[in-house]
Amino acid sequence: MIRKCTPPSSFKRQAGWTFWSLLFTLSVLVFFAYVVIQLVPVYSANENIKNAMNQSVDDEDLLKVNRTTIVRNLDAQLYLDGSHKLLDYKTDLVVRRSRQVFAVETHYQREIPMFFNISLLLKFDNVVERELSER
Repeated sequence: MIRKCTPPSSFKRQAGWTFWSLLFTLSVLVFFAYVVIQLVPVYSANENIKNAMNQSVDDEDLLKVNRTTIVRNLDAQLYLDGSHKLLDYKTDLVVRRSRQVFAVETHYQREIPMFFNISLLLKFDNVVERELSER
């Protein structure tokens, strides 16, 4: 005689989401949505900085340009984007020139307060390099 195996009656009653599983899932989704909402403006401002760096280097004769001109161009472009207060040009901006390469670098960090005493620390290192060619 073969017996048919039937699941216990508690398995038959379990269907769908429970209140607690739905609450947990929604709370995780809300947490990650909050983090993303906090990070999008920071990464958008970093893109503005990278674009301003590219523009300030592209508009100049790199064999003759100096740091002051790069800072002035960078600040003018970042002022238009509303990101001009993010960089301290004395500490965060490095302008290098060698025989072959002209480079502008920014190294800065942003602290984003999340809740209570928890913050996110984001470090950005942007480099724009151009080959120097004798004209």
